[in-house]
Amino acid sequence: TLMSVLTVTVENKVGKIILNNSPLNILEMAHLQEIEDAVKRLDEDDNVSVIYFTVAQQKNGKIFSAGMDLDEMLATQQEENGIEEYCRVSKRNYSCFYFAKKPVVYVYDGIVRGGGCEMSLFADVRIAGEKLNLALPEIGIGIIPGGGGTQTLQRLIGQSRAKALIYTGATLNAEQAKEFGLVHEVFPSETLQEKAIEFAEKMAQNSPQGLQAAKRAINQGSSLEISEALPFETKVFVENFATEDAKEGIRAFKEKRRPVFKN
Repeated sequence: TLMSVLTVTVENKVGKIILNNSPLNILEMAHLQEIEDAVKRLDEDDNVSVIYFTVAQQKNGKIFSAGMDLDEMLATQQEENGIEEYCRVSKRNYSCFYFAKKPVVYVYDGIVRGGGCEMSLFADVRIAGEKLNLALPEIGIGIIPGGGGTQTLQRLIGQSRAKALIYTGATLNAEQAKEFGLVHEVFPSETLQEKAIEFAEKMAQNSPQGLQAAKRAINQGSSLEISEALPFETKVFVENFATEDAKEGIRAFKEKRRPVFKN
């Protein structure tokens, strides 16, 4: 069995996943499966309201992830439908952030390439350190992003910008990523983790039911026509309004006290 590359901890309602695969945080299929399994566990854990993903930076904080293991990708060609299976499974692994019921905060800094970038595009919120250097460089070796990048990036920053980045393999720095609306906040590298955890913990103070309802309304509504999306929001609102958390939240507001959410 592989040595585990993940550390998973739960504190203040935040389930934190840290990847550490020295020296470059290269992503192998087994690692991706481990990440998906950890996300699923935290998604079912009642002590967790928000999921937080980051890595142990490598090379003095310069490298977040060099992306997928190319040798592993090439080896799949020996098997029938090997590369198709590789794409299918890695997409399922990456997209676990999107399909999790709970919000996922993805925290990155330094050099992020290929798969490390594509995985982040499935998260709910991205928070960056000031040294962020992001790219989908696949076009440079004659291939295209295969971990969902051609679909997720355009949904986050618009088609024109996504095309320019994918067709050139150009890098984005933290400021550009923030300007494009790809990252929510940029913090100095030294304080990135503490600031990002603060952000996640603040989010996690809210009703877990409420957070999950909001994520469901936004994610599932985004692919609907507005005429269908509005009734869908109503449906989610009504279901959530009936929860104990909603009753407690409204009561606490009227009584001018902090709500105590029980999930």
